[in-house]
Amino acid sequence: MLVLLVLAGGLVAGQLLRPLPKPTVTLTLAKTSHTFAGSKPSLAWPVQGQSALYVDGVGSMGAAGGSASIPTASVAKVMTAYVFLKSHPLASGQAGPVYTVSREAALRLVGQKRRGESLLEVTAGQRLTQRKALEALMIISANDVAHELARWDAGNPTAFVAKMNAAAKQLGMTGTRYTDPSGYDSRTVSTAADQVKLLRAAMRIPAFAEIVSKRTYVPSDGGAMRVGGNMLLGQFGVVGGKTGFTDAAGGNYVFAARKRVGDVNALIVGAVMGQRSASAVGAIDAAKNLVAGAQGALVSATLAPAGQQVAQVDDGMGGTTPVTTKAPLTVIGWPGLTVPVQVKASAPHEAPQGTQLGTVSAGASRVPLVLGADLAEPPMTKRLVRLAD
Repeated sequence: MLVLLVLAGGLVAGQLLRPLPKPTVTLTLAKTSHTFAGSKPSLAWPVQGQSALYVDGVGSMGAAGGSASIPTASVAKVMTAYVFLKSHPLASGQAGPVYTVSREAALRLVGQKRRGESLLEVTAGQRLTQRKALEALMIISANDVAHELARWDAGNPTAFVAKMNAAAKQLGMTGTRYTDPSGYDSRTVSTAADQVKLLRAAMRIPAFAEIVSKRTYVPSDGGAMRVGGNMLLGQFGVVGGKTGFTDAAGGNYVFAARKRVGDVNALIVGAVMGQRSASAVGAIDAAKNLVAGAQGALVSATLAPAGQQVAQVDDGMGGTTPVTTKAPLTVIGWPGLTVPVQVKASAPHEAPQGTQLGTVSAGASRVPLVLGADLAEPPMTKRLVRLAD
């Protein structure tokens, strides 16, 4: 009897001391995706060159003009700014460190002026903060500043261009090759789809988004204000972008626009390249039609109101606890599009009601998930009768 009691006690202790299964959070919505009714919208794609549109967090709205690599012109400066900011992070609203213009940059101006390049017209020994240099690069498209940024970062343009190409590879820009930091060289080539990938990544950097949202460049030395080339800023929700033009490239334009759709602030990113016009205006005009069409096509649907159960915690031993939305779960898209609904969350063994566990996502929408009731460990009775895993 004593032996049996010892064995029984050991069995009970062993059951109670066994590690509990890891709780899992699973979706309980009736639908794991949402399809918007209707046919895919017909947008005003340019008849020449290349173009592409993407809604961040949702997907591609389409593309036109093929995928051949073509000259970028000054649109290349998006990568110049992106690479520089990745190596030299700039806090939101801050001026950043001060850099000194080289004698070589001032000497290079003679040839650049003769070729009609866009310039800040730097002088040897001139001092520029990081923010002012990037503003000159992106707002007035200063080629002389592009080369100085390359020197300040990597020591020389060749080493910096290698960094540009490495960044392009990392972003999956398979049709892109950079040969210079300004885009003036016609051998610097890319595709509209690749430039959309780049601008999406760049717009996630707060300092970059701040800089490209400015219409004018105001020198810190009291010089004359200069108007930038992004004429769509402030229209059609456009919050940033970069123009480019050379005889070889034609008119190019990459842009980002915001549109409030339901409860979601959507970011539309696009590129128009290779427009045969006398300036970048041809690309801007084509982009205007695309942005207007994209914004008109975006629609929303609410899949769950705030406080509704959309998931559950499974304790691995037969017990479940409801998980609810902290805000309405709204999905955005366009007719004909299917958007998946996914849960990204983890749960402890016990926690009080209201504890945030993660998020539920539907395209561009991300909504916090919270416990709809107290989460407790499995009761002792279940732990005692638990079979071997």
